Amino acid sequence: MSRAEAKFAWETPPELWRGLKPSAAWKGSVVNLYIAPEPAGPMISVAQVRAFADRGLEGDRFFRDSWAAAKRPDKAVSLIEQEVLEMAASEHHVTIAGNKTRRNIITRGVPLIELLDRDFMIGNVVMRGIRLFEPCAHLEKVSQIPGIFRALENRSGLKAAILSDDVIHTGDAIALQAAEAS
Repeated sequence: MSRAEAKFAWETPPELWRGLKPSAAWKGSVVNLYIAPEPAGPMISVAQVRAFADRGLEGDRFFRDSWAAAKRPDKAVSLIEQEVLEMAASEHHVTIAGNKTRRNIITRGVPLIELLDRDFMIGNVVMRGIRLFEPCAHLEKVSQIPGIFRALENRSGLKAAILSDDVIHTGDAIALQAAEAS
């Protein structure tokens, strides 16, 4: 499903993105992986997690039979840049630990805007960037970090569809798929 086919009222327009800016050469990796077995439950740090095409991450609250059938492929997995957490923490004088963001994958060295509408690899797992998104009131409530909404506004992360099955590990490389890189 392309951006032309599905627009979400709560997505971040690319021109407002305040995360890492695109650069000619970037080299990204997975810093942390998190799952939350319960919708408002704590995020649990894991060293690896099995990803399933169209279903999500095993053990996560968003794991289901098919996100395509629900017409929400963007719900499978979420990513956020470690650099954004550091910038937001500095600007707003708060500590924002990765597990408090409610995001599954914390990245380093990859401008997530570069993955929007493109196929990319995390380790051996193929994903497609679906939309940039905004924080929600639920995040502020569950994280218990006052001001996290404002701190992550217009840089809250990327929602992605999972296109292939495999295991994602902390430290895995993140790169555009070969055909996408050219």
